[in-house]
Amino acid sequence: MLAAEEPRAPPVTVIRGVFGAGKSYLLAVVVLLFVRLFEQSDTAAVGNVQPWKLLISSSTNVAVDRVLLGLLSLGFEKFVRVGSIRKIAKPILPYSLHAGSENENEQLKELQALMKEDLTPAERVCVRRSIEQHKLGTTRTLLREVRVVGVTCAACWLPCMNGLTFPVVVLDECSQMTEPTSLLPIARFECEKLILVGDPKQLPPTIQGSEAAHENGLEQTLFDRLCLMGHEPVPLRTQYRCHPAISAIANDLFYGGDLRDGVSEVERGPLVPWLPTLCFYNVTGQEQIERDNSFHNVAEASFTLKLIQSLIASGIAGSMIGVITLYKSQMYKLCRSLSAADFSHPDLKTVQVSTVDAFQGAEKEIIILSCVRTRHVGFIDSETRVNVALTRGRRHLLIVGNLACLRRNGLWGRVIQHCEGREDGLQHASQCEPQLNCFLKDYFEKQAEEKQKKKNEKEKSHSQKDTV
Repeated sequence: MLAAEEPRAPPVTVIRGVFGAGKSYLLAVVVLLFVRLFEQSDTAAVGNVQPWKLLISSSTNVAVDRVLLGLLSLGFEKFVRVGSIRKIAKPILPYSLHAGSENENEQLKELQALMKEDLTPAERVCVRRSIEQHKLGTTRTLLREVRVVGVTCAACWLPCMNGLTFPVVVLDECSQMTEPTSLLPIARFECEKLILVGDPKQLPPTIQGSEAAHENGLEQTLFDRLCLMGHEPVPLRTQYRCHPAISAIANDLFYGGDLRDGVSEVERGPLVPWLPTLCFYNVTGQEQIERDNSFHNVAEASFTLKLIQSLIASGIAGSMIGVITLYKSQMYKLCRSLSAADFSHPDLKTVQVSTVDAFQGAEKEIIILSCVRTRHVGFIDSETRVNVALTRGRRHLLIVGNLACLRRNGLWGRVIQHCEGREDGLQHASQCEPQLNCFLKDYFEKQAEEKQKKKNEKEKSHSQKDTV
């Protein structure tokens, strides 16, 4: 792409970005820059030269879609997303080539089945557009023509990708991928220029298997290896997500004071006056172990449910609330509690509940973190896991846990110190529950009044008709 006399750029670029640094948005901008360079290069090329193409890949569908959503926000639509219908973000579906089944009719049926699900109006529009595109059958041809393609590492071997080459490969969340996974798109598509993005301070690859896999270095990522080989990472130290009081915990515990805040306390003000920015709620429950060695805590689940209901009763949209737990058993317990709750509000369904691993890369205005453990801390003192859990909230971080147990741990003891340094930063569940009960009482009374008002209006309408 460059003139012969100009020095060649290094074939590898490593970008190390902290949470909320805008890594995905940066990648979207970098992709647009490459597209412009490709167009200039192809214009200047002589003869029948194959057009330059760029691949966006990662180990998760969420990470791939996040970069593509960034491209859409910048007005760029000339890309194709290859993957399974159910795993692709709804706004990306109209630009996708569905690879779950080679049967075109089966794919169309799957898209039509999506229309029958509980979708938002915006999601419904996206699915309808995807159905129209599928009927036209042009996406498979576009895959050969567009310069940008998004696909997970695991889907690189799909038949529709045969014969394609991508001189430029972008790997997002590379510090969370095993080295063999990272090598799949590099080896498959004749990569000449590689861009890797990640944060070694966040979750490492998930490796299931024997201890030998760990002992023989499978935990080492390509990101780590390239840094050890002397590739100096480009640092992104400014976070634009969290309230400074929340980011200060991660800065103190994990980043050695190198973190910078790109947002102020005013920009991340409270959503409701009564809700603290940072708070540890002490719940004196008991952990319980399941057959699969996962833990749950009924008292924490109960308090978390009441907290969610109070937030929604105060006018906060459920989509602004995220609940993170460190154990799958607690996640299932919370999901069942939300489903069975005697609280008829549609926003309750939009509250996201998941484990730490599933929340990496995501963010919410309010994060409620359920710690579960009451006897021993267990694996929840993993620095990378705690770092992710603490840095998902933009305005509020509400930690629900057992004070006596967690305070004994060095890592969690420092987290609690940060909470204690804030006004109302340490509260006992038993003391703040009366306030939450008042919010719920007021909400239910208003609901009853509105219901009675509608009933009276209906009866009045019927009475007037009978008189006539």
